Amino acid sequence: MTDIASSMLAPEHPVDAIWDAAPLLLAPDLTCPEATDRFASRSGAFHTSACVVDGDGRLLGIVSLRDCLNGSGPIEQVMTTKVPTVRRGEAGAERTAYDMIDRGIDIMPVLERDGRVAGVVHAEKANAFLVEELHEDADRWVGIAGGVKDDYFDHTVWSDFRRRVPWVLALAVAGLAAGYVVHIYEDALDALVILALYMPMVADTGGNVGTQSASLVTRALTTGDVKTRETLWILWRETRVSLLMAGTLFLFAFLKVLLISNAADVPATMTLEGIGFAIAIALAAQVISATLIGAVLPLVAVAVRQDPAVVSGPALTTIVDLTGLLLYFTITASMLGLAAP
Repeated sequence: MTDIASSMLAPEHPVDAIWDAAPLLLAPDLTCPEATDRFASRSGAFHTSACVVDGDGRLLGIVSLRDCLNGSGPIEQVMTTKVPTVRRGEAGAERTAYDMIDRGIDIMPVLERDGRVAGVVHAEKANAFLVEELHEDADRWVGIAGGVKDDYFDHTVWSDFRRRVPWVLALAVAGLAAGYVVHIYEDALDALVILALYMPMVADTGGNVGTQSASLVTRALTTGDVKTRETLWILWRETRVSLLMAGTLFLFAFLKVLLISNAADVPATMTLEGIGFAIAIALAAQVISATLIGAVLPLVAVAVRQDPAVVSGPALTTIVDLTGLLLYFTITASMLGLAAP
């Protein structure tokens, strides 16, 4: 890269910029059912992996929700002990995020020098951060369509607070709502544990297609390929693409449930085919919903003269998580005749 190009890129951010400083930490002697309850009762964004720590907060390993649902003894029996980590103060946000993508992992513990867990980086946060960085790099070359210009030092502390706090409060409320959705459908999860096994797939798929859609639309706005007045054309195009993706992922999810799931876990009043069909329908609906949400957010941001990165980055994951959980439980509970709130 030339010196000119390098000078236009943002400096490396510390890993603190993308970590969760209050992660879910579990003691190794917790039983798998107790750990599952901790996952379900935790407020904020729904995550499917947690750190296992000793009495001093030092990392012992990582345990996933899937492992907890499949086990009954202490989580130390099912946790993974060999996990990649980064050191606080030594690792950068960009390198950590790229490392997570390369390794295909969904959680990266951030450790203090003494081995205590300072925080964790979740995959969705890392992905959103990289998308935002790509947006900012593109902005430095060509500028964002719609004339959004915002110098950090043009704002006083008070005006900076006023522009940030609405998003923070809105996302906090939405995060609580996502946790509440899981809580109110506890009876459905108790009646059919297999539903919990496929929650991560639905959540991850929604986040992936939503981020993909938001990235493509933001890039098109940035380069001037499309304008905000072409919103209806963009939505029509994204709808057709989402239908094709939904059909593909419907088939994938149905076959996955049919071929991989254990028929012994299915109640006598249900069939594996019926459960697979319900989960596949829910996944297809999530794909369509997340794709359209990802396309709409940057368009709305530019229309109201906001930076698309502020909206389609932090807000996208929370909105897609909430709508995805609602669609998943509503559709599966209705189709399978499970108790609904």
